[in-house]
Amino acid sequence: MTRAATRSNEHYQWGIGVMASLAITTVVRRIVSAAALSMAVVVTLELAFGYGATTPIPAIVQWTSMIAAYIMGAFWWFGPWPTLRQAFAFVVIADIAIFAATITANFEPEVTLGKCTFLIPMGMLAGFFFDKWRLAAHIALCLLGTCIVAVYIVLERDVDTFVAVVLWAPIVVTLTGFVLMLQATSQSTRLEFE
Repeated sequence: MTRAATRSNEHYQWGIGVMASLAITTVVRRIVSAAALSMAVVVTLELAFGYGATTPIPAIVQWTSMIAAYIMGAFWWFGPWPTLRQAFAFVVIADIAIFAATITANFEPEVTLGKCTFLIPMGMLAGFFFDKWRLAAHIALCLLGTCIVAVYIVLERDVDTFVAVVLWAPIVVTLTGFVLMLQATSQSTRLEFE
């Protein structure tokens, strides 16, 4: 195992230890589960009320994203605490599923971009538990996804560029800034106790 992988795992195990010492492991699991399940419920409601994708391939993508969100929510609710690799895979899959469900929904453009805020709870998990490289991967996926959605609503949905930027900017600042502050706080706290 490389030194970087060892440090990443140590950081992750430290986070798990902090949760255990504060007796909040179950609470954190429920919060992550609720984040996944809320996205699944939103997509379910979209489909039920006529906001689902109108062509076959986007509809398949939307259904797949919804089912994945239900499965991940159930895993976090009922399953054991995941390993570092499982938690990272969860965040990456969730980032992709959120983007996919967002881009395929048949909503007003402003709502479409606003749904990118579902990426924030994934950032909370990544910001506290992951090392800088895994966190960077999450942030890169979030930035890529929100930028694609913003460009999409300008080019395909005829939203004014200024309006798209006004909607996009606070989401991006929250997605990146909050998780970076959380990661810096957890890192400095960990170094205090070493």
